[in-house]
Amino acid sequence: MTTNIPSPALFEQAGEVTSTFDLLADQRRRVVVRYLEETTGPATLGELAEEISVRESSGRLHSISDHADAQHDHLRSITISLHHVHIPKLADADAIDYDPETKTALLTETGERIAARMDAICGEPRDTYDRSS
Repeated sequence: MTTNIPSPALFEQAGEVTSTFDLLADQRRRVVVRYLEETTGPATLGELAEEISVRESSGRLHSISDHADAQHDHLRSITISLHHVHIPKLADADAIDYDPETKTALLTETGERIAARMDAICGEPRDTYDRSS
């Protein structure tokens, strides 16, 4: 009886796939990766938060006077979650380079590979909304 023992490379590849799934499990991290992929150069934490806010609120109508405070609070909440959760997770996985002094992020080669896999894994088209509106 022969036992097939998986090679170490197979375990490494499986670990990489699991890490990619984990990184892309959250919509905000997917938006960060996609935004950085489409942007030339680094993006600020504020720009990333704005992008997420636009995507999370697209399709919803907002009354300007009634929702200004709520929108500001939502943007602040996004910025905090990026700073404390999503940016560190992406940086730890070497998907982005993050400079805490300038609060800027830049996609790495690893991040580019993750972005290339995103369509197959998540089934999301590259441009899911019209930025001109």
